[in-house]
Amino acid sequence: MKRIVLFIVPMLALLFGMNACKGNDPATPAEKKARYTIMVYGNAGGSMDNIIENFWERAKPLMKNKDVRLGCFYKYGKQSEGAEQKYADPGDLLEFELTSETNLDSLRYTSVTSGWEDYELYDPELLKITIDLMAQEMPAENYILLIWGHGGGFDPATDYPKDLRDGRKKARKGVVYDEWFPTGPDGESGEGMSMYELGEAIRTSTVPHFKAIFFHNCLIGNMETLDEIYDKSDYLFSSMHALFSNGEMIENLINALYANTDFEQAGKAAITNIPNWEQEYQEAGMNGDFNFIKSSEFAGLEPVFARLSNRLVALYPTQSAAIDEAFNKTYRVTDKHPFFDALDYANQLAKATNDAELQTIAADLKTAFDKIWISRRHLVYNPQAPLSEFTLSAFMMDKESYAQQVSTYQYTYKDAYEYSHFHKQTGWGNWINTNTHRPQGNPAGQNL
Repeated sequence: MKRIVLFIVPMLALLFGMNACKGNDPATPAEKKARYTIMVYGNAGGSMDNIIENFWERAKPLMKNKDVRLGCFYKYGKQSEGAEQKYADPGDLLEFELTSETNLDSLRYTSVTSGWEDYELYDPELLKITIDLMAQEMPAENYILLIWGHGGGFDPATDYPKDLRDGRKKARKGVVYDEWFPTGPDGESGEGMSMYELGEAIRTSTVPHFKAIFFHNCLIGNMETLDEIYDKSDYLFSSMHALFSNGEMIENLINALYANTDFEQAGKAAITNIPNWEQEYQEAGMNGDFNFIKSSEFAGLEPVFARLSNRLVALYPTQSAAIDEAFNKTYRVTDKHPFFDALDYANQLAKATNDAELQTIAADLKTAFDKIWISRRHLVYNPQAPLSEFTLSAFMMDKESYAQQVSTYQYTYKDAYEYSHFHKQTGWGNWINTNTHRPQGNPAGQNL
């Protein structure tokens, strides 16, 4: 890590435009703070690099002045067939501020750090340094951290503190697969920044609390994921489903930040009118969502989940058939991930068991969810999986898989899950470790 620190600090300072004498001359006026600085940090790779390039092209004319500023720290991935990476080469790291005058064609000559294949974008120290330097070079009254890249929600196969693994070599693709990036049995599928590490980077930076954290990633609208990070910002933006997006919501947010002094109004505007985004789901015949969340209300979900877990553990010996059938009917986010809509699960359980306590818990869970929402978008284009209201997903599986399945790094799924803050606050893993049923035939919103 020392190699990164020694090299990246002067390099980033240079690329973000730091003057070595800035601040030393008493006659130099202090730079006026922006109202908002958006910090983009990430990697997508291959054909998906074109998505952020096109976003830069569309966002450039939106940057009217330095009242709102946009800093980018983006690493290009491996080139894929048919994909033209216009502004940098595979493995290059672009660091720049996007303004209305940015010459995108010259970025490869002015804003690139080459040969970064072996540097770890998932390293929290690198994110901390990036936050510190962006805050120094683009000072603002409010900061928004925008994670751009692949997301996976909670993945017990890979989500575990790296220093507690068995010491196998980490892959070094430098991909921010957001929360839980699968390393694979060969160690060649990449490595990701866990939500624990994201929290560490923020906590130790000069911006320990953001106005908002915007996840431009798939599957992050997940209880286990957001429960690790909600206290690091006033607001959260996320999707429970796989996210089909070309950055339109971020363009809306930029426009809205210029036009609104109230952040909640700006956030609502960001996800209100997005016809191109909606069309992608419609053409794919898949469901989707996007949420604007008030972080200060998030903790109110935890005690309700704790009550739900405790009641299910107590009820399962006598009501297993009804509980298993409810599980089969619960909305599953995708056909590939063990994520289920949390409120739908509670409602299905209350209905199947006719248990008065579960019915009360389901009603209380809806109330708790209603408190966190500032604004939401629901897209229902899969006729096989209609659901009138999406909330956030919760991880769920049978106890045999949970207790016995072993990750690449030789810890069990149970080990990984019970390290999470969500389990520690709710005991949800106790219910997973009681449930013997593997669900079948669930309506899945997305077939991936």
